[in-house]
Amino acid sequence: MKINDYIYTNEEAPLSGVLLHNDIPCITRYFEASFPVYTAIHKVSKADHPETYTQMHSHEEEEINILISEDKDFQYEVRIEDETFIVSANSSIFIPSNALHSTNVINGSGYYIAIRLNKEGK
Repeated sequence: MKINDYIYTNEEAPLSGVLLHNDIPCITRYFEASFPVYTAIHKVSKADHPETYTQMHSHEEEEINILISEDKDFQYEVRIEDETFIVSANSSIFIPSNALHSTNVINGSGYYIAIRLNKEGK
């Protein structure tokens, strides 16, 4: 196999390209549609209580969200079904398939990574 069979380049892609999501100035989204596993990387820069930009939605696939930051103020509001959580940096979130959910940044700077797993868990 060639290196192109293994290495992919994530390009800037608008958050508004995702159903029930809106663009927001403090987030730059990186994505590569041809990557074998849905992986979106959000670079969050100096968020300070922005408006809600992600509405409740669901996916057939299970989803993993990862928050990474050295900023102690980096926080997300995570809603899964009827529960709301405030999640800090260096946390992982598991969202079951078909669960209504939304994630919205509250404060700080860091990275939010969303990975959707196929039905076989790969």
